[in-house]
Amino acid sequence: MSKESNLKKLDKEFKKLTKNKFLSPHSCTQLNQTRAYIFELAKIINHFENKFNYVPSSARLLFNEYNNKQEKMLFEKFQKAYSKN
Repeated sequence: MSKESNLKKLDKEFKKLTKNKFLSPHSCTQLNQTRAYIFELAKIINHFENKFNYVPSSARLLFNEYNNKQEKMLFEKFQKAYSKN
């Protein structure tokens, strides 16, 4: 097998894994959800990096989407807390 086909196989494996295990970032409604997914995703990314010396671009994209969702939720929480004053 060529290196390119192996990378495509890893990409598919990652997408399959996250599709079955994670909600989409847009579906998350609680900070604990996003934190848990970020933590799990970091472990998966670390595993791919250590074992295969490769991280699918979709993994980094998904990680960033969860981080953005978390930041948005934190900002909204901050706004609600300080708009009462």
